[in-house]
Amino acid sequence: MPSLLERLVASDGYAADLDLTEGLAPGEVLEGVELEGCRLDGCVLEKAVLRDCILTDCTLTGCNLSMADLIGTRFTDCRFVDCKALGVVWGRAAVAPLSTRPWDFERCRLDLGSFRDVAAAGARFADCSLREVDLAGADLRRADLGGCDFGGAAFAGTDLREAVLVGAEGYDLDPVENRVRGMRVDAGAAAGILRAMGLVVEG
Repeated sequence: MPSLLERLVASDGYAADLDLTEGLAPGEVLEGVELEGCRLDGCVLEKAVLRDCILTDCTLTGCNLSMADLIGTRFTDCRFVDCKALGVVWGRAAVAPLSTRPWDFERCRLDLGSFRDVAAAGARFADCSLREVDLAGADLRRADLGGCDFGGAAFAGTDLREAVLVGAEGYDLDPVENRVRGMRVDAGAAAGILRAMGLVVEG
């Protein structure tokens, strides 16, 4: 099967409304390509480099982006569904100021990655695994984090104002070190947050 690079070589750097299943070999570089309205299904991009690409209105389903380098690549109104993306430093991607939401993940494995200092206000992480992810300094205002597993995730200076964590689990969140005004959580999680503040929760 040809690689994604070979598939797009004749597109002159722009492709729209394509169904793509090709991948990239570890270390292979896809640079300066623009994809619009494309559907990437089962693409293996593990340890590949996506440099200065632009993806708009694309859906990535069942793709493997583990340890991929997204340097300078912009995702505008893209969705990631059932993807595996371990150890990805999402802050290396370019900011997409015109995107309806900066990131949209559904049932994805994002463990061991980093969203440190990432602007992700209004992002959606639905039923994702974010175990041991670095969220220090991230702007997650109004983000939907419902049903996520945050076991071992690092929160420090994280802005979670008006974020929704209903159904989320595994997070150890100190409200003194993070901004949490208006954050929505389960009753059990609220008790844990109060205990972190030194309050005694009875009953």
